[in-house]
Amino acid sequence: MSGFEKLLPKFGGMQDDPSELPQPSPTAGGLEGFVQRFGHVSEDYFFYDKSIVLRFDKEEHIYYRVNELGNLTMVDGVTTVCGIIDKSHALVPWAAKMVVEKLLRIIPTETVDNVISLRHLTLEEFTRFALDAKGAHKEKLESAGDIGRAAHQCLEDSIKHAIVESGNAVQTLVNLPFDAQAEHCARVALAWMQAHKVRWTDTERKIYSREHNYAGTLDAIAYVSSCNDRACCPEAFEDRLCLIDFKTSNALRTDYCLQVAAYQQAIVEELGTPIKSRIILRLGKEDGAFQPWFLPENTFTEDLSGFLTCLRLVRIMEAIEDRMKSQRNNIKTIKKEQKEAAKAQEKLDKVEAKAEAKRLREEDKARIKAEAKATREQAKQSKIKLPMETNNE
Repeated sequence: MSGFEKLLPKFGGMQDDPSELPQPSPTAGGLEGFVQRFGHVSEDYFFYDKSIVLRFDKEEHIYYRVNELGNLTMVDGVTTVCGIIDKSHALVPWAAKMVVEKLLRIIPTETVDNVISLRHLTLEEFTRFALDAKGAHKEKLESAGDIGRAAHQCLEDSIKHAIVESGNAVQTLVNLPFDAQAEHCARVALAWMQAHKVRWTDTERKIYSREHNYAGTLDAIAYVSSCNDRACCPEAFEDRLCLIDFKTSNALRTDYCLQVAAYQQAIVEELGTPIKSRIILRLGKEDGAFQPWFLPENTFTEDLSGFLTCLRLVRIMEAIEDRMKSQRNNIKTIKKEQKEAAKAQEKLDKVEAKAEAKRLREEDKARIKAEAKATREQAKQSKIKLPMETNNE
């Protein structure tokens, strides 16, 4: 196989049917299987006066509820539930743009008479450049995500420090990121806190809804006052208890509304915390931009309804997937039983054929023996009869 032919299967849509690819081996049973499955699960988190215990797998980002016998049952996570909303209408064109931009950057060019042209390439060479550009969107997400995450970590550390040391108001930032864009984003966020007289009461709190059986982690709860900019705060308020969520993204997305509504529902359901509004603070992935998004109290019911619809859809899809998996397993079991039955029947047929062949051989042997005996008897009778006839003459 040529080098070019080896490259071709790397293009999407040219692989084998996924159903025909080797499947991962099942998780081992017993203690080894438990360790493999739950080895990264965190410490206990208690809810509803310690009547409910959750654990969190940080690597897989999965919540588990600890049952009476100590076994763990997976609980739907807020972020995972909202992930069912299709975002491809925005992500696919963006990913395609990233690929084209990288391809234009890396493909060889030459300048002749002040005209930039593509250097002559074989199809194999062009294919290599195309494959290199194929993952451009992942590279962009990773580099951009570092900016947002760095700013978020700085703000989280600063809020924790303020709750413990500074009377719940962030006076200065701690652990400033080295990246200039991330630092700028954190400083603008600090300016927003000061303009809104933000006093933090809680941060990075695990939440659980007993009524709807979902879990998550909210970023923070704080007392907030409105500013004079109606574009930022559409209504005036003073010292209002708000649920605040930081989002590292390039744009504000509607599913963020559903997420924070789910957090509010859970915290109010368990503790009765009088949260009135939700505020989403966007930390720009690529440019370190900071953008606040205020969600009035009267939007909560609609947003929660949207989240619960997603939750119901997730569970319906999981049930259908389980049903299909069970059906596939049943078909596999039936085919295995049919194969084993066919083998058993084949073996039985061979035994019966062998027995029949043996019977036929024995019958043939008996027939030959009988015929030989009859021939001998006939010959004997002929010898006896011949002398008698001679005497009579």
